[in-house]
Amino acid sequence: MITKDNDGKVLGIAYNVIPVADLEKSANWFVEHLDFNIRHKTEESLSLFIGNRPILYLIKSEHQSRAVFEVGGRKKWITTFFTNDIKSLHEKLKSKQLIVGDISYESENGNFFTLEDIDGNLYDIWENHDCELNF
Repeated sequence: MITKDNDGKVLGIAYNVIPVADLEKSANWFVEHLDFNIRHKTEESLSLFIGNRPILYLIKSEHQSRAVFEVGGRKKWITTFFTNDIKSLHEKLKSKQLIVGDISYESENGNFFTLEDIDGNLYDIWENHDCELNF
């Protein structure tokens, strides 16, 4: 809930900007596999929402940079998605032949797996029942 006490403060992350090669193809991938909906579409960009909440802002990019980096030779993600049922989501994405990592069970840190989109952008999927997220 946004109140007067929140004036002048950062309240959260509105969305993450993601570079993609083919805007339409990438947007459809997110709609099909993660149930996002498309808003604010232009020729060069669009917003992906879950309900009324902005999640990603896809920008068409001819450059080969992607939303991923390396640490110690291992790929790392920039964006983490939250789920309340990691096993079901993992099984659903694997059954669609998507590039997903194994689930890592880390007790107090929650459970995680990685997901790679069709552009090579890497995401983390996280489940933690001891953490409160306000949407």
